Order: sequence, then C-alpha cells, then structure tokens
Amino acid sequence: MSLENFYDAEGKLKQYPSKRPVRLLALTKIAKSFIAGKKYTEKEVNAVIREHIAFSDVELIRREMFQYKILGRLRDGSCYWIEEDFVVQDNK
Repeated sequence: MSLENFYDAEGKLKQYPSKRPVRLLALTKIAKSFIAGKKYTEKEVNAVIREHIAFSDVELIRREMFQYKILGRLRDGSCYWIEEDFVVQDNK
C-alpha cells in the first residue's frame, strides 16, 4: 500500500486515509517523530502532529493515535507518551 497520494509536495499528509491499513501507515509515520520515554503535554503532541499534516483536524489524528494504542495518555489528558509496545514493534 502506498501513502504517496496522501502527501503534498512538502511531505505533509493532505488527506486522512479512509482505509484502516493505510491510516495506520500514516499514523505510524507521524508517530516516528515522538521520542520513546518522553512525556508530552497535549499542546506538544498537537505541535508534533501539526508538523506532519496539511489539514486542520489535529484532534482527529491525536484521538486515532490513542485509539490505535500508538499514544498513551493520562485519563485527564494532561500527559501523553508513545506506547512502549508500539516502539518495540515499529523500531526494530
């Protein structure tokens, strides 16, 4: 599966894929910008995501990353991190 059609000339995701496997590839690409073991505020997470997308729905991407267990967070949303299982799986 190719992500090429979903990115603009600057390398930003211009459209969120509708098919789950392609969505996971796009989320994985964004997730590689997070540092394992580092704690992030919601504002910091949004900033990292914003660097990778050309559309405005940062919240959608953040929620999806949490739903797919790429990002973990405290119940109140005050702290986020890249999930350990994801890091081990993805960065072999």
